Amino acid sequence: MIESPPQERRTRDRLGASDVADVLYDAFYSAAVGGAALGLFFLLVDSARGQPFFTPSLFGSVLFLEAVPSAVVDVRLDMVAYFTIIHFALFGWLGLALSLAIHYVEVHARHPRQVVTVLFVVLEGGFLIGANVFMPGVVAVVGFGRIVVGNLVTALAMALFMMRSHNPDAWERLKSGKPSA
Repeated sequence: MIESPPQERRTRDRLGASDVADVLYDAFYSAAVGGAALGLFFLLVDSARGQPFFTPSLFGSVLFLEAVPSAVVDVRLDMVAYFTIIHFALFGWLGLALSLAIHYVEVHARHPRQVVTVLFVVLEGGFLIGANVFMPGVVAVVGFGRIVVGNLVTALAMALFMMRSHNPDAWERLKSGKPSA
């Protein structure tokens, strides 16, 4: 039998039974934090424009009613509810992927800015590809700038949660305004 190098064994064995609970905890809460941050961002943007819940109503109408994005002008709460289900599911998968990546790579402890950057790129790229495939035209209606800012807010919120969860010392340094070590 060929023996694995010690580093490879540690990496392979890193996710033990107690770690599964940690991964699921991080997945659930990072998804909740990220989804809530994005939802609140668009609620504020939509409210400032005089149409609270317009963005999820738009997405729901395009996905479920096959409406033309530029033709959607009214808020439909049933479409908000339907899209919210999709929103929860997508953020659940995103939270799980982020949690697994953090636990396997543990990059958050040394390079939190890189985690935010990678998460932002994944969010932005994933949304733009998904939107163009499943909801063509919504990016133009919502606005590319709003989508970028919303995804950046989401990435920051999720990364800050992971930092707080995994590296309390870094969290305390951030709160006190001290530079990262």
